Amino acid sequence: MADLTEMKNAIRIGTVQSVNADKMTARVKFKDKGGIVSGDLHIIKRPVYVIPAMESGTEGQTAKTKLKYDYNGELLKEVSHYHEAFITPWVPSVNDMVLCIMLPDGDGDGFIIGEV
Repeated sequence: MADLTEMKNAIRIGTVQSVNADKMTARVKFKDKGGIVSGDLHIIKRPVYVIPAMESGTEGQTAKTKLKYDYNGELLKEVSHYHEAFITPWVPSVNDMVLCIMLPDGDGDGFIIGEV
């Protein structure tokens, strides 16, 4: 039984309360643990997140794409063009529900794995 209790304490789902994007940390509230708020949890580095520059409100980086027009297995035309995009690491937003893995050391250290 002790192993199951340890697992329940190690893997948690909570709601983001605050984010420090510069340090890649966030604080998470765990409703099932009486509403306690964690200390700063490390956000696991993930592949970059790409959004159109016009949606980000900032100037973007240029990303080249290629389109191939193919009908019935025959390549008719290949076109290169550019899009403005903002490339950034994924960081959760306040009120996002996230999956966390807590270290069993009792210090409240842990990691945010991703959004649920």
